[in-house]
Amino acid sequence: MRFRSAHQKRRDGLNTAQSRSGLLRRMIIVSSIFLGLLLLGTVGYVVLEGWPVIDAFYMTVITISTVGFGEIRAMSNTGRLFTAVLIVSGVGAAAYTFSSVADYIVAGELRGVLRRQRMENRIRKLENHYIVCGYGRVGTQVAQELSHSHVETVLIDRAIDRFDELDAAGILTVVGDASEDAVLLQAGIEHAAGLCACLPEDADNVFVTLTARTLNPKLTIISRANTQENERKLRIAGADHVINPYSISGHRMARQLMHPNVVEFMDVVMRRGQVEMLIEEIRVSDESAVRDKSIADCDIRQRTGANILAVRRPGGKTFTSLGGEFVLMGGDVMITLGTPEQLDALAQIADDRRKTR
Repeated sequence: MRFRSAHQKRRDGLNTAQSRSGLLRRMIIVSSIFLGLLLLGTVGYVVLEGWPVIDAFYMTVITISTVGFGEIRAMSNTGRLFTAVLIVSGVGAAAYTFSSVADYIVAGELRGVLRRQRMENRIRKLENHYIVCGYGRVGTQVAQELSHSHVETVLIDRAIDRFDELDAAGILTVVGDASEDAVLLQAGIEHAAGLCACLPEDADNVFVTLTARTLNPKLTIISRANTQENERKLRIAGADHVINPYSISGHRMARQLMHPNVVEFMDVVMRRGQVEMLIEEIRVSDESAVRDKSIADCDIRQRTGANILAVRRPGGKTFTSLGGEFVLMGGDVMITLGTPEQLDALAQIADDRRKTR
């Protein structure tokens, strides 16, 4: 899935502008009709009945508005027929005005309500999905990468105005403050696999991390930090990983200068797409058939074709020299190399429901 191009942005902007200009055009037409009726009625009473302008104008107003007042002067049959035409015209103009405004306001509100209800129902059914808090520059990139990997994603932000675009990319949305319990619960945090706090202010990310960790102690939380001083605070708040985008950018640029081929290769194997090989992490569940078995006994290479490069234990220790006698345990995270099909097969054997598709 790709996020919208410049052409799509212009098109969305034009659609919004056309909607607003359509209402404005209708209001101009309605106003012109009422002014025309006022002018026509005033002139008509002056010409047909010979009334003073103020009386003619007043009679036109009470006739168009249908307030039910009586005739202010004696009126001929011609004047009564003229008054009847004014009444019908005024009622028609009022009905057109009401329908135009109601269609713009009520229909728009109804579409919004139905869209929110449909999205809430979809979020309630999610499991092992990822939550992205903040749709700024960093959050956009995170959501884009998750979308490319076909991962169920829920985006939280105080102001989201591109629902259709995000929905087309497979990203569900919740509007609200990500540091509030109700908003995170609405995003399905109790059944989520991970959360990424991408808000621009470190203090906001601390509150989000604290709240998220309280609601789901098993959640994997990654937070953005703008300064090194706040990295420690975010870890204390419960973040598993803290990333400084400015520091990461600097390291990436330096590595790109010194080892361009290595960096480009890693970019390829870390991104699911039209590529031959990928590197992914696969978790061994407690219910997996390979739990408490050696790599040789599991015969993973022959059964799936994937290679296990390293294993990280729940306690944080990483094993890179893996022989056939190495025993896999529940909770182990395998760093694996293979084609998308091979990795999916290994995920099924390991019973990693986050990866199986």
